[in-house]
Amino acid sequence: MHYFTIGDFILVIPMALAGALFLGALPCKTEFKHNTLRVLGALLGVVFAVVLVEGLPALV
Repeated sequence: MHYFTIGDFILVIPMALAGALFLGALPCKTEFKHNTLRVLGALLGVVFAVVLVEGLPALV
C-alpha cells in the first residue's frame, strides 16, 4: 500500500493556482459565476495533480 508523503503533494498548490487562473480568466457577467469558475479550476487542478503524481511512476 502506498502512503502519501509531502513530496507527492509538491504539485498540488501550483496546479490548483494554474487551474484557478485559467478558468478565472474566462469572461463572465456576474462575480458569483467568476468565483465559481475559479473554485472549479482549482479543484480540477488538484485532481489533475494527484492523477499526475500517482500515474507518473506507472509510466516510468
